Amino acid sequence: MPSLLIKNASQILTMAGAGWEPLTGEKMSRMRIRKNAVILISDGKIVEVADKDKADTLRERYNAITIDAKGNAVLPGLVDSHTHIVYGGTREDEFYMKVKGKTYLEILSSGNGIYRTVEDTRSLSRDEIFSETLKRIYDSISTGTTSMEIKTGYGLTLESEMKMLEVTERLADLGIMNIVPTFLPLHAIPKGSTDRSYVHEVVEKMLPKFKGKTKFVDSFCDKGAFSPQSTEEFFIAAKEMGFQLRMHADELGDIGCLDLCDRFDIRSADHLLYTDDHGIRKLAENKTVATFLPITAFNITDGMYPDIRKFIKAGVPVAIASDCSPVSYNSNLLFAIYLAVRYCHVSIEEALNAATVNAAYSLGILDSAGSIEPGKRADIIILAVDDYRKIPYQYGSRLVDTVINNGEIVMRNGVMEL
Repeated sequence: MPSLLIKNASQILTMAGAGWEPLTGEKMSRMRIRKNAVILISDGKIVEVADKDKADTLRERYNAITIDAKGNAVLPGLVDSHTHIVYGGTREDEFYMKVKGKTYLEILSSGNGIYRTVEDTRSLSRDEIFSETLKRIYDSISTGTTSMEIKTGYGLTLESEMKMLEVTERLADLGIMNIVPTFLPLHAIPKGSTDRSYVHEVVEKMLPKFKGKTKFVDSFCDKGAFSPQSTEEFFIAAKEMGFQLRMHADELGDIGCLDLCDRFDIRSADHLLYTDDHGIRKLAENKTVATFLPITAFNITDGMYPDIRKFIKAGVPVAIASDCSPVSYNSNLLFAIYLAVRYCHVSIEEALNAATVNAAYSLGILDSAGSIEPGKRADIIILAVDDYRKIPYQYGSRLVDTVINNGEIVMRNGVMEL
């Protein structure tokens, strides 16, 4: 693997200095920027961010290939901390059902929604699901994502959930995306089951098979999905087996799921469209990351956007993710950042920290991703604009020129090098 030297950047947003904790409150507005600097990469790691007068010395010492940023801004690779990007089939019919006024729960009860994807995912082969998903991974890379959480959850049986995990592992083995898998068996209640009976099956038959294969488990604790009681039973068993915990909550209604933060170390609670002051307080007291999914609000809830400012003011660490899924077919984190700045009352600085440092913390990878610092993975993007403040302003244009993942150039001049 050749060494690389990135030069001629207008700005290098290092996002450095968070340490091992997420950014909260006023710190979320902090933006660490280096100008007149270069980045040296060797063996897949960031070696140094140095003044530009050291460029020639570093290039000769490491025999580095020069990457010209052409006067554009350089950022850490974006971290997408909530996706359902592995699945089979499509659900474009559902889009038109929504246009005609059908709600999420009405679509679900009609046998569509998650149940449609469950059937497709069960019926397709591993190779077919891999091929479909790889196209979506390429889309994500093209908009600057270099690290991604991928959930199971469209199998709802041991065999199908394991098939999804095996596809995820195969994608990770390609080395073009840093992938963190999450086991999400509590995504929907299988037809013919109750939430409690299905949770018993998950705890007894599925959790032991996934032990050691994923760091995280997840539960969709919400109206029309799994109750706080069922989620609690699942979390008790998962914690005993060494899993870390994530949770969907308050997307469709507030049924008290965030009270579980008092009992469990929940790394991230996601969606939070109906979270009230009580729930915000629970998140803040327990230092649980609140992960917001503005693209899903855009696609599903007719513009019911979360007021992220309330969470930041309360001291809750905030992340932003894409929630790429069959119902929200969009993995563009730069578009999520635009929506957050435009509609969710956050600044561009807060949004960028939410999609890098805090998202990396929520996935337990802040030691290797989320900022441009010596010793971390060389996951770096070069924008096609000279100032990071142009990201939301030019959100509809091609914003990413170059993507480097673990020291390897995977996209250059807007073209995949795979």
